[in-house]
Amino acid sequence: MPNRLGYCGPDENDVLLDACLNNKPSDELINALEGFQAAYPYLRFIAQSQGMQRPFDYRAVEAYWIGNDVLQRIAPNEFYDHLKQRFEKKFPKEHVKKLFDAKQFAAFPHHALHVFNAFSSMSSSPEALINPTGQPDEKVARLMDKCRISWGRVVGLENGPLHVEYEPVLRRDGKLLLGDPVMTNVVAEVQSRSFVSDVKLDDWVSFHWGFACSTLTPLQVANLRKYTLADMAIANKVPPPQ
Repeated sequence: MPNRLGYCGPDENDVLLDACLNNKPSDELINALEGFQAAYPYLRFIAQSQGMQRPFDYRAVEAYWIGNDVLQRIAPNEFYDHLKQRFEKKFPKEHVKKLFDAKQFAAFPHHALHVFNAFSSMSSSPEALINPTGQPDEKVARLMDKCRISWGRVVGLENGPLHVEYEPVLRRDGKLLLGDPVMTNVVAEVQSRSFVSDVKLDDWVSFHWGFACSTLTPLQVANLRKYTLADMAIANKVPPPQ
C-alpha cells in the first residue's frame, strides 16, 4: 500500500500486486523489491548475518516485518555496524550510538524500529513532512501508526472494509505508547483483489497504511506486539515490558 500511495519503492505496484496474489516470483519482481531503499538493506543484512542465500528468504522477511526468533540471533555489534554504515551521512553518529548505549535495550532490525526512531529524517514522503520534535504529538502518532505494521482482531466483515479492533500508537509528552483498543476500518481489496480473501470473524490480521496484509497466527501476533513494544521502548529510552 505505501508503494501504491507513492511513498516508497519504484513505480511497479502492479508487478508487486500480481506477484503476491499469484505467488509467482520473477526477475521483474526481484528488481522491484530491490528498489525499496529503506526495507531492502535490512532484509539483505538479516539474511547475510544468518547465512541465508537470499535476501527474500521468508525467515528474513518475517523477521523484519513481523518479528521472529531470527532477530535474537543477530549480533548487536553487527547491527550497529550496519546502521552506522547506512546512516552516517544522514544522522549524527550519536543518533545511532544511542540505540545501543543502554545495555538493557536490544535494538533489532525490525520495521517498527525504523518507524519510531528514524521517522523524521527519512528522505521520502510522507515522513519528510513532519518533525517529531516540532509537530503536535497527535500528528506524529497518527503517521507512525499508519506506517508501522499493526495487528488487530476482525469484528465485522460487512459493507466492504474489515472492521478491526486494535491498539493505536499514541504519543503523549513526546513518549510513545499503545492506546486502549479502538475500532477502525481496514481496506481488504485493491482492484477487487485481496490478500485476505478467506478472513473470518475473530481472525487476527496485519495491516499497513490501512490495508490488510495477511492473517496472523497467535505466535505472529505475540511476536509483532513484542518487537513493536521493544522498538517503542528504545524510542522512549525506557526498558521494554518483560
